[in-house]
Amino acid sequence: MPDNVLVHEENRGIHRLVMDHGPNALDPALMSALTETLHQLKEEGAPCVVLASSHPTLFCPGWNLKLIAQSERDEVAQFLQAFNKLILDLFSYPGPTAAAIGGHAVAGGCLLSMCCDLRVMATGQARQGLSELNLGVPIPGGCLRMLRARLSSPALDELVFRGEGCTATRSRELGIVHRTSEVVEVLAVTELELGKLAGRPRQAFVESKRFLFGDTWEKMRRGAPDEDAAFLDCWFQKETRVRIAGVAKQLRQ
Repeated sequence: MPDNVLVHEENRGIHRLVMDHGPNALDPALMSALTETLHQLKEEGAPCVVLASSHPTLFCPGWNLKLIAQSERDEVAQFLQAFNKLILDLFSYPGPTAAAIGGHAVAGGCLLSMCCDLRVMATGQARQGLSELNLGVPIPGGCLRMLRARLSSPALDELVFRGEGCTATRSRELGIVHRTSEVVEVLAVTELELGKLAGRPRQAFVESKRFLFGDTWEKMRRGAPDEDAAFLDCWFQKETRVRIAGVAKQLRQ
């Protein structure tokens, strides 16, 4: 597992996966660390997992655009494949999962949090949303399947099409998150709520999760090459490349 990007701690049976990679923009190192740790925990019986961030204002801002803004099509395709695998592995993890959203969760970061069974978001400045359409790319097809399984139509429409980012209060109203709390208490509240899920009969929880989402998991595993190709076609349109380069430039400043 790559070093210094993910802190893995165990606290009273709950495994904390704390992203500790600068602003936590998703790159191969962070995605690999998360994927490998989830696989390891699944092999160990799939204990409870909390996904959190060490950054004071960011949960995860999505893909590392500084890294891939100038990448060729095959490189972006590999990046998309790794991201799709991470989303599926977290979404289909058998045990209870939770996201402690202490800061902004944008684009891929929002999708990462939505994979979790329980989501707690900090009040204040934090926003959660999908900004892909603002750049000129669609939400990856497998991720949309996950969102459709998780959310109501109004919540899905607001996340996908408006791209403005929801406050904690609005996220709670739409069912995007289950609880809100002060930022200093996000992790504690998340683990308290996750403990309630963990207290359910284990096998019944695992099977209920499979009954609810198993069909979606299978569709995501099969993949959709035409959807991936459509995503890449949009990514490499001239206007989209200009937008991505502009965002990447801002991030470098």
